[in-house]
Amino acid sequence: MLAAAAAAVLLAGAASAQEQTINDYVRQLVMDSSDPAQEVLVGDIVIAEMGEFGVYEVEFRLDPDKQYYVYAACDDDCGDIDLVGYDADGDEVDSDAEDDPNPLLLVMPGDAGDSLRVELDMELCSADVCVFGIGLYEVVD
Repeated sequence: MLAAAAAAVLLAGAASAQEQTINDYVRQLVMDSSDPAQEVLVGDIVIAEMGEFGVYEVEFRLDPDKQYYVYAACDDDCGDIDLVGYDADGDEVDSDAEDDPNPLLLVMPGDAGDSLRVELDMELCSADVCVFGIGLYEVVD
């Protein structure tokens, strides 16, 4: 009985470490998409998971006078994710529906006002769930 409890604790710890590792991996994929000499991460990279054909939404606060990129990336079980960005009125600002796991959006000054709602669509995931990350980067002069 004690051995079974100890094994359960070890398995839970291993699963947690594996989850942390995949989260770090996806976070690094997003960070590697940006140009650190010209772009600065605003806030944190959002890490989440969902299955194929799932939809995830995140809202970012913007300075309407600045230019931004939104980068996303997915784990190795993911073959395609798409992004669509909307302003506060629900009008499309930019989209990336390319067949790849690393989409990006460009938000020019004044395009979205002070708020950008981004919809991430999981188009191809070969596992039950895929881990993805999405981050907002401000372009610096």
